[in-house]
Amino acid sequence: MSASASNDYPSVDFRGDCGEASSRGNPKSAQSSGMQPFQVATVNGGPVNNCVVGNDGAKIYGITLAKTAGIYDYRITVDGQGPSGIGSGYFHLAFTDESGDTYFLKLYSSKREQHTVDYNSGKPNIVKIWWSNYDFDVPGANADKANFRVTSPAAAE
Repeated sequence: MSASASNDYPSVDFRGDCGEASSRGNPKSAQSSGMQPFQVATVNGGPVNNCVVGNDGAKIYGITLAKTAGIYDYRITVDGQGPSGIGSGYFHLAFTDESGDTYFLKLYSSKREQHTVDYNSGKPNIVKIWWSNYDFDVPGANADKANFRVTSPAAAE
């Protein structure tokens, strides 16, 4: 499916914190009953970019989940941009599925681009989204690191 097809996906609403997570060790987060494949995220009833923001203009415009073919069965696509300016760092994101596995992504470029996280899971629905200006660990996540692949920015298909 193309990125434009995701605009036709039904939405699932995540509820939680909004705004910039500017202190170390305290990421912001929002949770849902589970974003299933071929759904798009909203946060607190509105567009993701009203809520999932970071330092120096970092912002997420959209998050979708799809089923894929190949080595990995599922793909999270993130439409977003990292912070701008010298020394502004990264915008850190994480996605936790129903199994408790967490998949990490960090955005560096201030250019708005598509980024993907590919993964396998027996319980693939995304139940929590995390974000911060700083690298972080997810409390209560499975001790073993999940196997996933990040493409940032994603190659045009």
